[in-house]
Amino acid sequence: FARHLGYRMYRGEYFVVQSDAHVQFAAGWDVDVIDQWKSTGNEMAVLTSYVSRVQGNVDEETGERLSETRPLMCESNFSDEGFDRHLEHGEQPEYKPDIEGSPQLEPFWGAGFSFARGHFVVNIPYDLHIPLVFMGEEASIGIRGE
Repeated sequence: FARHLGYRMYRGEYFVVQSDAHVQFAAGWDVDVIDQWKSTGNEMAVLTSYVSRVQGNVDEETGERLSETRPLMCESNFSDEGFDRHLEHGEQPEYKPDIEGSPQLEPFWGAGFSFARGHFVVNIPYDLHIPLVFMGEEASIGIRGE
């Protein structure tokens, strides 16, 4: 529900970013992500991923990135059973990407990190009416954002 409220705070900014609270950003991340977005040549592009582990990826003193690996969302399945059953995306162990100089195409939208033009939050808002908003948000936004 908090992310739904966050989207409602949008006031026409050119870009929007959403991240989990535990994300630690490397120095220059903003310039890097804008360059990656521009490299897609697609006004509707959304850069998204699950985020790397928090500890050990960014130098605490310099802010420089220490890791060259990244997660890749690769499958979806239902977890648990009963009331808590929800669709979740699995991921491969982090690896150094074969593709460089261009964002990696992902099959799913990840709530852990999302970067897009500002119109994304207008065109694909959080649906506050779905039950268990936290457990259904990725499928809902991913499907509507296609």
